[in-house]
Amino acid sequence: MMGFWKNYGFTLALLAGVIAGAVCGLVWGEGTAVVRPVGEVFLDAVFVLIVPLVAFSMASASCKVCRSGIAWKLLGATLGTFLLLSAVACALAFVLFMIWNPFSSVHPETFLADMQTGGNGGGVLSLKAAIAASLLPVIAVSTVAGVIVALFGEKGRKAADFLESAMNLTVRAMRFVMYAAPVGIGCYFAWTVGSLGNGILGGYADALVAYLIAALVVFFPLNSGWVLLSGEKGMLGRYWRGMVPPSLTAVATSSSAVCIPLCLEAATGMGVRPLIADSVIPLGTNIHKDGSAIGGVVKVVFLLTVFGASAPSWGSFFLVVGVGILVGTVMGAVPTGGMTGELLICSVFGYAPEMAAVLMVISTLIDIPATLLNVSGNVVAAVLANRIK
Repeated sequence: MMGFWKNYGFTLALLAGVIAGAVCGLVWGEGTAVVRPVGEVFLDAVFVLIVPLVAFSMASASCKVCRSGIAWKLLGATLGTFLLLSAVACALAFVLFMIWNPFSSVHPETFLADMQTGGNGGGVLSLKAAIAASLLPVIAVSTVAGVIVALFGEKGRKAADFLESAMNLTVRAMRFVMYAAPVGIGCYFAWTVGSLGNGILGGYADALVAYLIAALVVFFPLNSGWVLLSGEKGMLGRYWRGMVPPSLTAVATSSSAVCIPLCLEAATGMGVRPLIADSVIPLGTNIHKDGSAIGGVVKVVFLLTVFGASAPSWGSFFLVVGVGILVGTVMGAVPTGGMTGELLICSVFGYAPEMAAVLMVISTLIDIPATLLNVSGNVVAAVLANRIK
């Protein structure tokens, strides 16, 4: 019995917090704003540790990779894996919407008011703006620093040991903070559900339903297929057992950055080598977002069907998939990337910039399942990259 609670106690507590938050949000609606500060304090504590965690893990991992002699092979394989996963996810989403287009009966008048108001999703996204602005430069500088330390050979041994020790200390500090996750995440999720409840009931429900269908197909069968391609015995079972805590955290916080420590722990628990996990997952958090890429496809199909002269056709397959992949990269690589992604879609397909406000509301509604796909996709990428010897 003690072994059961040791292995699953945190997961069950986190699940209980998420369920309690969802129930409170549905029952009290916007009244759950009273517990929002509790959730924000928890997330702020996580954000304080995210930057040093990413910095030390990337520096230490890049140092180890350079010393192991697989640096360029790992980088090429990682970027190729990111591109492949996003391309297949976007292509699958496009095929689903060609078979069934949920926007064919939607009237554009439903959405015109949001072109003036700018939607209602700013509060949910604001917590992530600061961390999004800093993570990519931190990853770049940390990676270069790790490479420089490795190039010094034995003279850089003490610096390499420092990076390793600092990473271990930061991981321990993060684990300590995560003890408060069931309460902190539960409170934040209660406010999220309470504030978005009315929006989901509006005319955007079709976009949410369409995205959820695509997300279910990608999250379960497609991710399982990728894991099976890793060729490691028992990996599929280890993957789904390990993905429970990161998945619950992604659903509750809508933040890929918050999930980094849980993803690192899950990947290594699956048997992924630490230097692979420490390299792939932080980098993927910024430039590989399958959920955001699929969201780009949903927005393009929505825009062309509701406001365009005609619905998307097979002839636009490569354009729509390409824009989806680009949006998935922009969402992580550019600060306030969500709005940049919406403006990119409007620009490519010739719509007025004001239309981005309509797409931003869709971004807000799909933020939770999109984060779930972003997080799971990065762990899948680490599992596949682990094949590199």
